[in-house]
Amino acid sequence: MCNSVKPATVMSFLNDLYTRLDAMLDAFGVYKVETIGDCYVAAGGLMKVDAETGAAILRAASAVLLPTSGEPVRLRVGIHSGPAMSGVVGTRMPRFCLFGDTINTASRMESTGVPGAIHVSKATRDLTPDEPWEPTGAVEAKGKGLMETYLLKPQNSIAPPPQQQHNHHNHQPV
Repeated sequence: MCNSVKPATVMSFLNDLYTRLDAMLDAFGVYKVETIGDCYVAAGGLMKVDAETGAAILRAASAVLLPTSGEPVRLRVGIHSGPAMSGVVGTRMPRFCLFGDTINTASRMESTGVPGAIHVSKATRDLTPDEPWEPTGAVEAKGKGLMETYLLKPQNSIAPPPQQQHNHHNHQPV
């Protein structure tokens, strides 16, 4: 995106998007871990498992327009469930971080997902069996091999049909 619009426009766009997502954190009991460029990392489900959080994130993002095309933002949401470790690391500008395979797998769910949909592992699907999950037919996830995964396409969110995903990170870099 920075190749086609001014950096100040990108910063304003991301501020608008992240401000909307930040405003939802308390309502869903989600903790914002960090932002890295156009990647927003949050941890949730510590008290309950709720697929509505992902749907709300997609709806909030769709209210923000891309400065390149004027079209609504269509995020990829990736979720995995499992154990993780958290803590503050470093002495200069210390940061709260999350560690563990669960975090890596959640990242793989995002990177192999499709815009406008929630892509989850079997572990997350098993914790939320009442959602209308669509099997993907499995995806190849870097460092994980072939994984059984599922998509949820919330109403008011447009997503292409699920298809075999390979380990591409096909969003526009900021």
